[in-house]
Amino acid sequence: MMIPCSKIFPLLNANEVRLIPTTTAIWEQATRFRAQTGLKTPDAIHAATALVASSTLFITNDVVFRRVFSLPVAILSDFIERIT
Repeated sequence: MMIPCSKIFPLLNANEVRLIPTTTAIWEQATRFRAQTGLKTPDAIHAATALVASSTLFITNDVVFRRVFSLPVAILSDFIERIT
């Protein structure tokens, strides 16, 4: 299912969202995560970016991110199960 750009741009421009450029530190951390946890490369980059940027919460619906113990992860399906 394709999401139209008109729906995505407001999200990207929200005050709560910050786009973070990659750096050498992010690539190096992603490489370590990939080797240590077996994360796929895009997932390792996401996790490394969150940690290097000092994110307070990483929201996802992919439980694979629980492999990164230093990453503060919230799994959406866990919350949905609690409220239903």
